[in-house]
Order: sequence, then C-alpha cells, then structure tokens
Amino acid sequence: MHKIVKYRESYIIFLISIFSFSVNYYVGSRGVFPIDTFMHYDPGYRILLGEAPVKDFWIVHGFLIDYLQAIFFKIFGNFWYSYIIHSSLINVLVAIFSYYIFRILQLTLHHSFLLSILISLLSYPVSGTPFLDLHSSFFSLIAIFLGIMALKQNNYYYWFWMSIMFCVGFFSKQVPAAYSIILTTLLVFGFSFETKRKKIIIFYLSGALVFLFLLYIFLIFQKISIKDFFLQIFLFPQSIGSSRFENYNLNFNNLVLDYKFIYIPLIVLIFLNILSIIKKKNYFKSIDFKIFLLILFFSLSSIFHQIYTKNQTYIYFLIPLLSGFLIFFLKDYKFKRKEIFTILILAYSIFSTIKYNDRYNIKRHFHELTNTNLQNAIKINLFDKKLSGLKWISPHFDDPKEELRNIEETFNLISLDKKNKMLITDYNFYSSLIEQKLHSLSRTYDNISYPEKNNKFYIDYKNFFIRKLKINNIENIYIFESKKIDKPRLNHLIFNYVPQNCFSTESINAYTAKLKIIKCKELDG
Repeated sequence: MHKIVKYRESYIIFLISIFSFSVNYYVGSRGVFPIDTFMHYDPGYRILLGEAPVKDFWIVHGFLIDYLQAIFFKIFGNFWYSYIIHSSLINVLVAIFSYYIFRILQLTLHHSFLLSILISLLSYPVSGTPFLDLHSSFFSLIAIFLGIMALKQNNYYYWFWMSIMFCVGFFSKQVPAAYSIILTTLLVFGFSFETKRKKIIIFYLSGALVFLFLLYIFLIFQKISIKDFFLQIFLFPQSIGSSRFENYNLNFNNLVLDYKFIYIPLIVLIFLNILSIIKKKNYFKSIDFKIFLLILFFSLSSIFHQIYTKNQTYIYFLIPLLSGFLIFFLKDYKFKRKEIFTILILAYSIFSTIKYNDRYNIKRHFHELTNTNLQNAIKINLFDKKLSGLKWISPHFDDPKEELRNIEETFNLISLDKKNKMLITDYNFYSSLIEQKLHSLSRTYDNISYPEKNNKFYIDYKNFFIRKLKINNIENIYIFESKKIDKPRLNHLIFNYVPQNCFSTESINAYTAKLKIIKCKELDG
C-alpha cells in the first residue's frame, strides 16, 4: 500500500511539474512589454561577456536574477527559450513546494494537487518572463515554507535554509522580501525565546551570515566596489521608496476593492485562529498558531508591497495558497457538512483562478497587453533565430511588423558601426543579438532607474556616466526608443548628465538618434 501511495505521489509531482512549466513557457512567449519583458535578457548575457552589474551598468534593484539568467544562457545557449526556461522552472519550484507543504499539513492528495495547479496558474505566468518582484516574492514564500517545515519536522537546518532563501529573495529585489524578512525575523526570535531553544536563532542567523560572507567574497572576485554596491542596492532605492510613500494616495479601491478576493480567505483564516485562541488553552504556544503567523505575515507583506508599488498586481496566487491553509485550519472544527464547506473553498479558488487567469495569462494584463490584439502577434525568424519562439506584439505599435522593422534597422545600424559605441534602449537584447559589448549605462531607463537632478545621488550617477564614457572610449551613443524621441527624453537620458555641447546629434528616424562625441571639457582627461 505504501508503495502505491509513493508511486501516486511521484506521478502527481511529475504532472504538476509538466503543467507548471508548460503554462508559463506558453504564456511568457505571447507578446512583450519591452522594458519589463527584457529587463534581465541583456544583463544576463553581458555577464557572460565579462561585465558585471553595479560595476558596468547601474541597477536600482537586486542583481541575482541577472546572474541566474547568465547561468541559463551558459547551459542552454543564447536563445529566447533559455530566458523562458528560467522563469518556468521557478514556477515549477513554487508549485512543487506548495504541494509538498500541503501534504505536510495533511491535506488530501487530490486537494493538494488541485491547489498546487491553481497556484502555478497565478504565480509566474502573470509575467511569464523573469521579473524582479516575482523572484523576490517567491523566494520569500519558499523561505516561509521552510519555516513551516522546521516547525512541523523539528529540524533546525530548515531555519538555516529559510534565512538563505530570504537573502536570495532580497538580492533579487529588496522589496517585498524585506517586509517578510523583518516580520518573520521577529517571529523566529519569538519562537526561540518562547521554546527556550537558542539553536533556532543560531541556525537562522548562521544562514544569513554565510550568505553575506559568500556575497562579500563574490563582490571581491567580480571586482565590484562595496561602496557602489551599497549605493545602488540600499541608499538610492531608499530615496525612491520614501518619495513613493509620501506621494501615494490611499483610497478604498487600492486598499480594499483591488484585493477583495484575497481578503476573503485571509479574514476567514484570521477568524478561525481567533476562535482557537478563545477555545484552546495555550494555543499561542502551538505549532499551528506559529504556522498561521508565518503565512499571515507573508500575506500582509505581499499586500502591503502591492498597495505601494506602481507595478501591475501579481499576488492573486495568494487566493489558492490561503485556501489551502484555510482547509488545514478547519481540521480541528467539527460541524455538519464540513465537506461541503471544503468544497466551497475549493470552488472559490477555482473561480478566482479562472477569473485572474483570463485577465493575466490570456489577456496579458500584467504587461499592458490588455488592449492589444494578441492574435496579431507574429513569430520572429530574424537575428539567427535567437528570439525564435517569441510571438511579437507590444502595446507600443498596432502593427508588430513596423516595430520589428525598426528593431531590425537599429540592429543593422549598430552592427555596421565598428567604433566603440553605447546603446541606450528599453529593447534590452541587442548585446545578446550582436554578441558584443554595447556598454548600456543602466538596466532600464524609466523615471526611477537612476538618479535625476533633484535626487541627492545625482552626482554619483553623473560621475558614473562620464567615467563609463571615458573608460570604454565611447565614440558614438545610439538611442532607440519605442516612442518618438523628443528633447525632454534626450535630457532625461543624456544631457542632464553630460552637456549637449559634447555631442553632435543626428536623428536617424523618429525612434532612433545617434550622438557622436566631440571634444569638450567635461569629457577631457
């Protein structure tokens, strides 16, 4: 009997893996939103060319995703599918961990399977391609899962790996991982003092210390300045985050209505635990209550981050996740038609998943493709088929052929220029296509990617800009945009940092400009 159960478990894990991989692989190749879709494409390939984040291009968020992508390019080759394999495997990891946790919590095999499938539909496929917030959230979720395993199996080593996963999440993107880290660390210390087991703290802190030590060695090996690393990962992002909090306008819609389908299972979960506190003596000290606190604080951290971020919503995976924990916490309650209540919970998860699967996976709402006719997407057979498998259409052009013509023209223009050159673009794949260094200054070029004139770190970026022009002996700078280039945009990208008199400017077309560097005092020496 045990062998049969084990075989069924293996078969289900195989099915979850195939499904979660396939759905993300398929969705991720349907349409693009250049600035987000290709955020880690060239940075990953540039690492293989010997460049490094922080040192060779400015970043505002964590850099681990770039190095992970470099590994995938190294293993699978310089192709689009290597990019999608990366995010698809993270989706598999989340789905399998979810299934394993539900089984540890003694949910039935069928319930665990169903909920894991639903989670896989609402986790990484909302983006499809590697994305900062998702990596940060899902590595943090895996850390929470490891904490639950530590509690249920009384294994100290899980506290160590929990801390490691939090660090991986943080250095993928600082938030939302930081919110979960702060709240969970307080819980871990509380667990340790309450149970008088100092080993919990020792193992938990050891994980972080080991990670930070290895990170320090890595930075030294990569010749990345500790000062620059601290500036780009900690100081500059804080200056952005503080202004966001100051300027954000909270209202009933963005605080409540946007997340109502998440709040419903969360409120019921809180209610059940309040009942347990009232009915059971010492429930505060129980493992179940500790599990509740872990999942509660992760959920609140995710919602808090989502409320204050300007990115599209991606946290609806919390609905099937919380539904699974809701079923777990029902185990101690005996009432008539309990099975029907469980079925209602599952039906609610299925309904919510269908709703958000349509919005994010089918209509591609996350990448601003809702109003784009995805049926007009076309396959790419250019560039030695490096982007083969990607069905191109973006919200910037009604006709994808026109956008691809612009992309190809820029490709040919840059390829023919044998001088030292720099490319500034949100189409972050040209180094990979041309297979050479193009010395792009920043990972992205939106309004928060690097310091503007009113930011206290403006001089740091200005010096970084000028230093890169000099070190790399740049002669030409190419700017390629998805929108028509105007003077304010050129100021934002170039002239706010290096005066206009240092360049002769040529307009190639409405979307492409070429700046030839000429002699000026700012670039002398």
